[in-house]
Amino acid sequence: MTQNTSPETNSKLVEYFNECLSVENAAIDRLQTRIDECPLQEGKQRLQQHFEETRGQQNRLQEIISKYGGSPTDAKAHLATPKPPATQLMKKALADTVKSVKGDTDNPLPEEMELIRTKEDAILEHAEIVSYQMLMQLAERAGAQDAIPLLKQNLQEEESMAKWIMDNTPLMLDQLWPKIQSAVTSTANK
Repeated sequence: MTQNTSPETNSKLVEYFNECLSVENAAIDRLQTRIDECPLQEGKQRLQQHFEETRGQQNRLQEIISKYGGSPTDAKAHLATPKPPATQLMKKALADTVKSVKGDTDNPLPEEMELIRTKEDAILEHAEIVSYQMLMQLAERAGAQDAIPLLKQNLQEEESMAKWIMDNTPLMLDQLWPKIQSAVTSTANK
């Protein structure tokens, strides 16, 4: 427990820090999957770097939680990603079922999946940025000044990853779009 905060405040801070840790715990699984399925070498390398950064983020959060008298969680948050409206989802699921029964599968191309996953990555990184900004403000208000530098390091790593995604989207599209366009054109000509 730190000298600047009460036991009750420490307990509340631990809840917030563990909530953030649960997101990083889930992010580790997602990043491992993303590294395995990413078709772009540059993307794989940056995802691997962010995987290592996320391990560091977990460690820093665990250090803060322990310092404030808590036990770091091993729980994994549900990472929200955008979903099409239910009606579109149901129509697609029904259409995919019919195609599957007929033996006519029309699965998305790996390149299309990469576009979807990259959009999800950007959304998740920005959500983490907001979380760390809020945690830093909470820590400041609660008198937990010693936690702020560690949270700031985590924030900077999340900001760096989000910036990388946004900066590299045009290059990624240059590499992926021709394959998608070719598949669309060949399907239309059948």
